[in-house]
Amino acid sequence: MTNEPNPDHVLRRTLLKAGAVIMGAVEMLPPATASGSGDETQTDETTTSEPAQSQKGYVITVERITDRERFMNEYLPVAGERIEAHGGEALVLSFDPTVLDGEWVHDMTSVLEFPSVQAAKEWYADDALQEVRQIRHETTAYSNKIVTSQYSPEGRA
Repeated sequence: MTNEPNPDHVLRRTLLKAGAVIMGAVEMLPPATASGSGDETQTDETTTSEPAQSQKGYVITVERITDRERFMNEYLPVAGERIEAHGGEALVLSFDPTVLDGEWVHDMTSVLEFPSVQAAKEWYADDALQEVRQIRHETTAYSNKIVTSQYSPEGRA
């Protein structure tokens, strides 16, 4: 018997958490409108209610990396260090996922878990992360990030 985690258990835990995050994000989406623009960014002012502080916060990212060496060496180490500093953990960091349905053209997908949505927002606003934000912009064609709370059946409207 070893102290190493069972790979099947780790994969199952990751998939369950990622599924819960996605379900939470889907449940929190506003209804589609004919006049809505896909380029709009939701701000705190347009959020109808903040999730309970007891709910974990998740940052989900998809990116198209154009300068992988610089991204990996200059941006990612700082981002990772700051994730830990804010009590977060990378649950998913994938450069080559298996596509089950549809098209997936992103170079990197990540799911980060934080103790709360507020902790996730504080990570994103962290001064050290802000200092390397320009590197992320220079090394990606796009970088889409969202923050959402943990899925909770009680929070459904």
